Amino acid sequence: MKHIFGLNEYLYRQKKTRHNVVINTQELINGHLLLTGMSGTGKSYQAKRLIKSAIQQTLEVDIFDVHNELEQANAVSALYSESTQLGYNLLTLNPDPHSGGVRRRINEIINMVNATSRKLGSKQETALRNLLNDVYRINGCDDGDPKTWRKREITTEIRQNLIDQQDYQELRQYYPIMDDLLSYADRKLTALYLGSSIKAVLALEKVNHLTIQLNRVLDKHHKATHDEQLEQSKKALDAAKSKVKDEFSAYIDNIESGREMTDVMKYNSKDVLQSVLERLNILNAAGIFHPNPPPFGNANGRCHQIKHLSDDEQAMFVSMRLETIFRKCRDSGVKASLQHIVFLDEAHKFITEDSNNMINIISKEGRKFGLGLWCASQSPTHFSEDFLTNCGTTILLGLHSSYWDMACRKLRIEPSVLKYIRPQQAAAIKLQLKGSMESKFQNAIINEATLAAID
Repeated sequence: MKHIFGLNEYLYRQKKTRHNVVINTQELINGHLLLTGMSGTGKSYQAKRLIKSAIQQTLEVDIFDVHNELEQANAVSALYSESTQLGYNLLTLNPDPHSGGVRRRINEIINMVNATSRKLGSKQETALRNLLNDVYRINGCDDGDPKTWRKREITTEIRQNLIDQQDYQELRQYYPIMDDLLSYADRKLTALYLGSSIKAVLALEKVNHLTIQLNRVLDKHHKATHDEQLEQSKKALDAAKSKVKDEFSAYIDNIESGREMTDVMKYNSKDVLQSVLERLNILNAAGIFHPNPPPFGNANGRCHQIKHLSDDEQAMFVSMRLETIFRKCRDSGVKASLQHIVFLDEAHKFITEDSNNMINIISKEGRKFGLGLWCASQSPTHFSEDFLTNCGTTILLGLHSSYWDMACRKLRIEPSVLKYIRPQQAAAIKLQLKGSMESKFQNAIINEATLAAID
């Protein structure tokens, strides 16, 4: 991809020559890009220019738009909210036998939830893990059998039609969805409150206790020698057997699933299960995990408008989509050039120091699979050193002076470069070229009149 960013300011001012500053990803160490600037420095304007260039050059582009400001004429937009109910199925599995499966997906879901402002407690995490395992098992997804990991995607409409027709065998050909998880969790919670599962377990425990007593009576009966002793021991033996029979009958009568003992061990706290169910209901309410994908069709430019989601919902949505995009690029094999771009607006909201954070994973591994990560933020200080040092393009549109010292240390930039940045007029840009140990920042003229003449 080639994009004319502006004019080399030094050559324009001092030499009176017009030399374009071009972002050419073929010449850079990778396709990653960092665009920083405080409010009013033209960050959205430059983001739109970059995105437009990428789409026009037929690259695949996924835009995660936090403010609903990056809509493109040559891209399809989707608005995510409780009203639109557009989303992606959280329980879809990666069918790859080496990198996918039930256990891995459960870990990804739990990590996604724990990346929000409200982490799961250890008991909550265990309960959610057990719920997910059970739902996958009920729907025919066996973690030990990769052949069961490949199912069809479903929509809310298809699912409801199959339920209305009671075609549950056909329903098992699709991945389970959040509604299945909620329904199962609700049934387990109801069983704990009504006590049906507990009654079966308590009856079985009593059978075991009475069986021990019965063995003692049998032992005495075998040791009896006199007729009087034999008669008394026989009466005691008959009474003990009768008690065991009665309690075993009670156990049989209260059996519903055959897994009562296991269920009580997994879901022995109503409060824990209730708290997990409440978290799941909150997640489901946002609509982003409904299996109704947006109508992107074959568009190579896709704008995900997430302004109406809460911060936690945005974080989970972005994490889920980045994981899917990265997996798709990785599974398609090694690429010699940039093929797919992810643009993250307000990217600092989605990055953590966790090595499993998808931004960190893509920044380290995305290049070889043709995936570029473009991050926009108010300051470069929000990003890890690994990302900053492995970023092919770094653009500074104007930093607040309070960020200068840290930015100079993290970016290895001279303060004089920052002083010459003029919002919406001149920016600093570093293009890290292949084979170069350390490229330097240069200033570029970027006012709209100049850019219009270049475009």
